[in-house]
Amino acid sequence: MLEQRSLSNKIRQRINDAGGWLPFDQFMQAALYEPGLGYYDTKTVFGEKGDFVTASELGPWSTLAMADLVFNAWQQMGEPAIWTLIEQGSGSGQQLAALLDILVQWSMQPPTTVISVEHCAQLRDRQQKLFAERELHVMLAASLNDVDASEHVVYYSNELPDAFPVPCFHYKQSAFYERGVGIDGDAFCWLDAEAPMSNPPFIAAELIANWPDSYISEYNPALNAWQQQLARIIQSGFVFTVDYGYSQQEYYRQARVEGTLLTHVDQTADEDVLSNPGSRDITAHVDFTALSRAGKEAGLTSVLWMSQGGWLAQSPSVQALIQSLAEQNDKVSMHLLAHAKRMLMPFGMGEVFKLLIQSRGLCAKKPDYLKQFDHMDVL
Repeated sequence: MLEQRSLSNKIRQRINDAGGWLPFDQFMQAALYEPGLGYYDTKTVFGEKGDFVTASELGPWSTLAMADLVFNAWQQMGEPAIWTLIEQGSGSGQQLAALLDILVQWSMQPPTTVISVEHCAQLRDRQQKLFAERELHVMLAASLNDVDASEHVVYYSNELPDAFPVPCFHYKQSAFYERGVGIDGDAFCWLDAEAPMSNPPFIAAELIANWPDSYISEYNPALNAWQQQLARIIQSGFVFTVDYGYSQQEYYRQARVEGTLLTHVDQTADEDVLSNPGSRDITAHVDFTALSRAGKEAGLTSVLWMSQGGWLAQSPSVQALIQSLAEQNDKVSMHLLAHAKRMLMPFGMGEVFKLLIQSRGLCAKKPDYLKQFDHMDVL
């Protein structure tokens, strides 16, 4: 609680120093990442005792499916003896550890270099202890700037770009106005900038034409810098991005008039993103059309885009485990299958979560088992 008050006071001072108005992405940056005070530096984030559960905490399903993708990528790279595996936003490090356990059992060359990129010092400390206990040789990096460029790289992230700080906008009177944060008594409040944005977000004109006069949403310019960083370190290889989001057409549809910003507190989602900064996660869905475009501009080629449900359901390792558990029909098996249902089905995480595969420096192909489920045509 002391950290929250201290962070709120710091943000208040920044708002006052800025003349009473602070862009929302700067508020979000402080709320999540302020050293020693932000959410990721002070809270127990992941797992049953945290504010939300990621795919890696819902059983082995996403790890098995990722292992299938990594194996396919290794084959397409020519089965190199020397190659690098990178996970960014590794959180607790549990999924990376589990993935390495799987890969070492398969008929393939395990990665010669493994790197975990994690911005938060608290989480890096947790990872270091985990990897040491498991006797796993993993290099820890605070950012992609600390990673050298190399060939034969397989990179993946799970729920990473949804936590990039995002600017918000209010479209009214046929113009974009940036939304920011002001002070109303003891609370933070939304405030529109006085003048229209000089550099509004790139959104298809036909989508904007259908909006009502008052339309609120957000966009993610940080995708461009992230994709450029990936293109720098990956001379040849693959990028696998798993996150919740939509195509741009769906993201900015006429009826979604208040954007996608959410907070997560005690396993519950809420739309109040301004209260008690530092006490809660803040996220925005991913515009995968913008992500694919940013990748293309950086030199990454989008290969496949599909729902998580289809990806997991078609992954050979997932199918094999589901069949085995169904045959066992005991309490533990049923529990794991219930988690699988949550991740696979459209009413759970199966539809809103997506997989984007990108490549660089090679002529990549869609994995055969996923070809018929690709939806690149709508990006």
